[in-house]
Amino acid sequence: MEEIDKVLEALSVVERYEEYLFNRSWGRALIVIGILLPLGVIVNMNAVLVATALGIDVGYVSILASVITVLLCFGFIAYTFFGAWRTVKKKSDEKRSGSLHGPLIGITWFLVFYLTTLSPASMQMISLLWAASASCILSFVILRVTGGHSQDQLLLYLGLLLGIVSLPLLLLTDQILVGYIALIAFSSCFILGGIMMHRIAAQSLEVST
Repeated sequence: MEEIDKVLEALSVVERYEEYLFNRSWGRALIVIGILLPLGVIVNMNAVLVATALGIDVGYVSILASVITVLLCFGFIAYTFFGAWRTVKKKSDEKRSGSLHGPLIGITWFLVFYLTTLSPASMQMISLLWAASASCILSFVILRVTGGHSQDQLLLYLGLLLGIVSLPLLLLTDQILVGYIALIAFSSCFILGGIMMHRIAAQSLEVST
């Protein structure tokens, strides 16, 4: 019985360390999205000024800002999660039922945010909050269904918060004001969520030690 208890304790430590790695990755991802995506949108909103200053076509500025933002966001997220997955893989060769949750979440985020480009111009900034809300909630659902890592309710709370914050913006008529308030709300929620996810990761590591 003593040997079994030691094995179970060791497995628990490994599992908690894996949770630490993936929670930390989520924290980094949320902070990066909360910083880079609003910056890319701001450049798009001021594309005429940027194009005039650089002496290039406005369309090029919008395309470059969008492409660079997407590449930086998805590139960093893929890198940080792959690093966590590679570390876990070195620790254990066990196949996990939730191995597909990463690609599923990535595809979900891409599709949901892509749909915002189809919304009317007057609703695009609010739909950005809706896309972020839906992405977080769907990520929580996918993690629950697949049994993947970081099954923390923070993603659910973040998604609900983003959805609630977007509702008062429907009452405003000044589109520029709506745009900047939406970006501030988006950035604040994501950065706060990332910081909290880092704290959760640190707590899980403390418990494991």
